[in-house]
Amino acid sequence: ITLNLANALSGQEETHKAMELYDQLLNMKSLKKTKLSFMTRFNKCLLLVKMGDFDEAKVILHRIGENPSSMANDVRARVFLTLGNLAVSDGDIDEAMEYFDHALDEADDDDVSALVYTKRSIAMAQLDIRQYDTAISTLEDVLEDISYSDADGKSVNLLKAEIWNSLARVYRKRGDLQQAIDFARLALQTYKTDLGEKNPITLRNLTNLQLLLLEEAEELEDYDDAKSVTDVAKYELEDTLNAFESLDYPWTYLLDIATLKINMGLLAVWEGKHKKARKLVSQLEEIELPLEHSLVHRIAFLDECLEELEMAGKVKDADIKKRKKSSNRKSKGGSQRSSRKSKRR
Repeated sequence: ITLNLANALSGQEETHKAMELYDQLLNMKSLKKTKLSFMTRFNKCLLLVKMGDFDEAKVILHRIGENPSSMANDVRARVFLTLGNLAVSDGDIDEAMEYFDHALDEADDDDVSALVYTKRSIAMAQLDIRQYDTAISTLEDVLEDISYSDADGKSVNLLKAEIWNSLARVYRKRGDLQQAIDFARLALQTYKTDLGEKNPITLRNLTNLQLLLLEEAEELEDYDDAKSVTDVAKYELEDTLNAFESLDYPWTYLLDIATLKINMGLLAVWEGKHKKARKLVSQLEEIELPLEHSLVHRIAFLDECLEELEMAGKVKDADIKKRKKSSNRKSKGGSQRSSRKSKRR
């Protein structure tokens, strides 16, 4: 119960409370070297990663992975998978692949979820080094593995959706936007059916699809066609933002809300609506984010784009005022000349 509570607090961004509960469990002598102890250590590592304490997380993960106790077997595959993902983040793909191989070796043959997520991570690592066709082949093999497994129902549908999402990412990077959109739609429909339209995962995928459609709109030559796509995407993004803000514990979705507002701000800049974009930037500045977070850089980029738009607007307004002033002078000068001519007559 305590572990479940700690995990729930971690999911709700209550990091300090979650860490206290993890440490409380680990300090209980009766739990030392039990399955629960190794599970607690692993979940603590996931929280450390979320908090950005990568070095400490890696030390604990290595200790779990190297521990010969059979009590660690239930988490060992996930430990190596996490180490592999961290190696990808560090840019060390060779090391990551070694960890992923260890994860596959440690996973039970009937643990479809572990196999799917590990192979998905392998495909994402291949994507990072631009091996697009290899990544696609890996993901297609995963879909085949799922089809041949004995598992069925909602869990299998969600695993397929994960892979379709990954295929969308790969095809987008490869430059095949239409294929990316098709797979994103497949994934989104599955999430709507199995999780519901207001589930955070569904909402995130709805956002991702709209961003792909906006990319497609940028490539359209006809302005009216592009505007019709952007109008639909804009309303979908606004509805998604409202849905996130209406969820229970909205502060747990601050990153989702920030991401949406950034994209809506960029769209407003593209439409030339500087007041709307400035309002969104002001709202974003109120969200507390770690300085090194990637969203901080995206907010700065949005602000730069907005300043360029505002500067262009000021130049345009100044030019209009100048032309009006010149026109007024000419008009006034013409009237004065006409008046002088009338007097002479």
